[in-house]
Amino acid sequence: MKNRSTDIRRSSLPPRLLKENENGVRIKIYVQGHMIGAGKMELFHLVSQKGSIRAAAVSMGMSTKRATLLLKTIQEAFPIPILEKQLGNKGTKITSFGEELLIKYLELCHHLSKESENFIKWTASKQIIK
Repeated sequence: MKNRSTDIRRSSLPPRLLKENENGVRIKIYVQGHMIGAGKMELFHLVSQKGSIRAAAVSMGMSTKRATLLLKTIQEAFPIPILEKQLGNKGTKITSFGEELLIKYLELCHHLSKESENFIKWTASKQIIK
């Protein structure tokens, strides 16, 4: 990937499951051969917050072209649209199916985060992790 930015700023996707040098979980889900992971869903979440692919891309430190490509790979996994253009080319909003998809993904992340915390506490109590 020639043009990928190396200066990517962290956004506000809750919950942030894996922080640098910390324990946690980072998931990838495969739907009909299409990988949907934390980065793509973070971008998708930012589009829902900012109402624009361009604004979400800038926030993540990537080009609009790359952001559009990543969002397209999510869309290819589902027969139902996840995004729709606003009238008059005034931005992009997520569809009701897109909202459900985001909510389900965040619920899964939250559940796995809680379970990983329980696992870390259990291993600490057994003095397995220093």
